[in-house]
Amino acid sequence: MKQNKRKASAAFLLLGMALLVIGLVTDNTIFTWGAIVSVLISLVLGGRWMRSRRR
Repeated sequence: MKQNKRKASAAFLLLGMALLVIGLVTDNTIFTWGAIVSVLISLVLGGRWMRSRRR
């Protein structure tokens, strides 16, 4: 299960970066908003930034 989330997180991150490039090149805000949503989904699925650090 953890491996699937990591793969999905990476996939959403790549999708977000591709949408961001397309949005910037074509000056289309729909692609840019899609990129923002995709990167946020990637962060939530990755979950590393939400966990506290071990000391």
